[in-house]
Amino acid sequence: MQKRFILLLAATPFAWACGGSIPAPTQPMADAESASRSAREVGADSQPAAKLQVKLADEQIAEAKTLVANGENERAAFVLLRARADAELALALAREQNAIADKQKAVEQSSTTVANLPGVKP
Repeated sequence: MQKRFILLLAATPFAWACGGSIPAPTQPMADAESASRSAREVGADSQPAAKLQVKLADEQIAEAKTLVANGENERAAFVLLRARADAELALALAREQNAIADKQKAVEQSSTTVANLPGVKP
């Protein structure tokens, strides 16, 4: 009886160690990939600053996939957080540039409209 108890006490830490592994970061992977895809759809590839951020995010996503394949799930989760942040920055930069371009078009259009009004001298 005492041998069983000692064996149970000796084996308990090993059982906890096996049960404490970190699962693969599937949701963070999906979030980072989605943010990168969104940035591209908004036009990040055509703007230098945003393009750099998307490239960094893609490299980090690839690194995270390698880490997951090697069983380093915790480190992969942190790399994916960085990748998502870079992709979201690229998205914000692309949206900013699109807004600036839209503003410029509106200003030019309003100037043309005002110049074409009767009785208005340029």
